[in-house]
Amino acid sequence: MSEIRVPPHSLDAEQAVLGGLMLSETALDRVASVIVEEDFYRKDHRLIFRSISELDARGQPYDAVTLGEWFEAKGLVQLVGGTSYIIQLANNTPSVANIVAHARIVRDKSTLRKMIDAGTGIVGDGFQPNGRSAQEILDETIVRLMAMQRIEAQAEYTAKQAAKKAYEHLTAAHSNGGALNTIPTGLADLDKLLGGFHPGDLIVIGARAAMGKTAMLTGLALHATHKGKPVGLISGEQPAEQMAARMMALAGNVDATKFRTGQFEEWEWPRVTQAFTTVAAAPMWILDRSSPSITEVQRVARRWKQQHKIEALYVDYLQRLDAPGERRWESVGVAVRGLKNLARDLNIPVIVLAQVSRQVETRKVPEPRMGDLSDSSEIEKEADQVLMLYREEYYDPTSDKKGIAKIIIEKNRHGQTGFIEVAWIGNTMRFANLADVA
Repeated sequence: MSEIRVPPHSLDAEQAVLGGLMLSETALDRVASVIVEEDFYRKDHRLIFRSISELDARGQPYDAVTLGEWFEAKGLVQLVGGTSYIIQLANNTPSVANIVAHARIVRDKSTLRKMIDAGTGIVGDGFQPNGRSAQEILDETIVRLMAMQRIEAQAEYTAKQAAKKAYEHLTAAHSNGGALNTIPTGLADLDKLLGGFHPGDLIVIGARAAMGKTAMLTGLALHATHKGKPVGLISGEQPAEQMAARMMALAGNVDATKFRTGQFEEWEWPRVTQAFTTVAAAPMWILDRSSPSITEVQRVARRWKQQHKIEALYVDYLQRLDAPGERRWESVGVAVRGLKNLARDLNIPVIVLAQVSRQVETRKVPEPRMGDLSDSSEIEKEADQVLMLYREEYYDPTSDKKGIAKIIIEKNRHGQTGFIEVAWIGNTMRFANLADVA
């Protein structure tokens, strides 16, 4: 006879949590970031926890007597073992001192049950893939497993608590010479305007073809690593070796075309060697995949965050990401929301390139605006910052703005908009501070 295996759970811990909640009006705030209703194994315990949460939301007490009357009024008292069981839970819990520890036990047992369910699902998918490839099933499985890694984080604050956190952030920045915990761009005027790239933000950089979008992204990512920031790079358009060659051209200040031909001057070889050493040592991880799915991007980024502690993710580019949707704008919407959620979940800035519609070139002055982003509706809503890149000399060879690019800040949730000018050095495909090349 086969042994009946009971799913992992702790009856004592569940009872201690529920009893503790009935004894203290502040206990729910302490465990709200640790457990949710679905973490309880027993159905009656889930119902009790849900009712406590509902009463709290209404501003009503949820002691044993009040809770018993609540169930009586709703005709649900038999589903929770009667009022005697509710009173027993409160009476058998002498203190709420260890309620957080008990809640973590409940959560851990819940995670083990989910792991068992996921394992069963993997076996089922292996036998019946239903048209999916092994890689697709693997991607879905990894995302499902990594989603189980819950981070305890407070979600609700009083005005005093929120103000205290903001004050602590400001005093930390002040003591650090005004430096915020953001990712620097290396462009002084842009850093001054934006304050760097903020954790949890989605930053979209849009431009027409040949404006230097990829060069901009490469330079931003490389500068972050120079400042000791581990980063991830999703290269959906160019192979990893081409991205590395771009970085070496930047690091060595060597003509980028020579990294394709290999025709270096003798005096350039020391620069190339040093550039190789610099780029090879950079704390950067690259996903080289043509049109990666948003699911794969999320999976890989989560793994990089866990294994390598990346502090920023750079994506080239938005419209190349594969995402579900019958229409193009629907797919782009899914992709951009996925990137924004990723930024929030990992608490890192996600910087993504985006195409600009060619319609911009029919205007007398073809400077791109936020509304020019291809499939722009969801992009405009989800992005925290939108930057547009424009080089006048590309459209007008007689322009007096040769070697100058304009970065237009179309949206900035953290402050003002406007524009800055930076130097564009075409042979090395580098954006730089104007003061540094004057």
